[in-house]
Amino acid sequence: MVNRFFSELISVITRYKIYHLIFWLLYIIFWSLLLRSGVSWKQDFLNATIFIFFHILVSYFNNYYLIEWFLFKRKYLSFLFSLSLSILLVCFPLAIATFRYIPLINDSVQSIWGFSFFVTNFMFIFFTVLLTASIKIFRNWYIKEQSNKDLQKLNIENELRFLKSQINPHFLFNNLNNLYALTLKQSDLAPEAVLKLSNILRFGLYDSQKQKVPIEDDIQFVRDYIELEKFRLGDRTTIDLKVNGSTFGKLIEPFLFINFIENAFKHGANPTLGASFIKIEYTIDDASKTIAFSVTNNKPRSLNNLEKNKVGGIGLKNVQTRLNILYPGKHQLKIADELETYTITLILQTA
Repeated sequence: MVNRFFSELISVITRYKIYHLIFWLLYIIFWSLLLRSGVSWKQDFLNATIFIFFHILVSYFNNYYLIEWFLFKRKYLSFLFSLSLSILLVCFPLAIATFRYIPLINDSVQSIWGFSFFVTNFMFIFFTVLLTASIKIFRNWYIKEQSNKDLQKLNIENELRFLKSQINPHFLFNNLNNLYALTLKQSDLAPEAVLKLSNILRFGLYDSQKQKVPIEDDIQFVRDYIELEKFRLGDRTTIDLKVNGSTFGKLIEPFLFINFIENAFKHGANPTLGASFIKIEYTIDDASKTIAFSVTNNKPRSLNNLEKNKVGGIGLKNVQTRLNILYPGKHQLKIADELETYTITLILQTA
């Protein structure tokens, strides 16, 4: 209830710019204390109000016109000349108001039209203008920075959504090919493959829309994918999946690992290899707050130019882009391209 009251109060103050009134009221009180006459606090407040009124005129003229006309356009000499002229012009009506409305002793009355009066008030007004201009420029900078951050956040969210939309069709296309191969063979494994594919689609359609999912759900998604690949490959590829450490309570962004695994099956289960292997390992370390993922596959000793260009492809570029967005400075991606094996290691700093 209290929080709601203060939030509504701040909203009203901002909407109707009541903060301007609050600022000037506090500023007048400050000057009334600074220039105490010893008569009464009411008289001091009245004197300060008359005094600051002329400061307000120059301040708003500067903030809403001179800064826009000259300072933001980098016309510095024109800005200084216009501001100085504005302050000097205001000093004359200030002198008249001081003479007519502020009680002064004889010596002070005689000094109103003197050089020192204009120099002193010029400096006072300049101080007020400098203070209010600084507040305005800082406020404009802060609003611009917040807008840039909001825009950057929106762009990142849109980019992540776009990257996910690339993942799902690409992944679905590959698995439909697997299922098509089983139906052509009239395999008894086709119904189970349909079930695995439905689990994968459920994860892709619903869970992957969340910012983060339990890591055990993401690993189960990988297990279902591996089972589908086993239906296609049979016994010619040995697949080993290990999970080290506790997955309890650990969250991860969806689809971070599947592209690496797809790439391993694409090249590691190449028919030209004959017997092949793929090793997948997760290591969750609570002490260092890291999740380490690695996938290793064997590969042909030589690839033609076309195959070399296909290694990686859109999937790996996609996940590298996501990692740069989601884990800036908090991830290590290592690729070991050796003579007979290809290993990708990804280490994520989760805290």
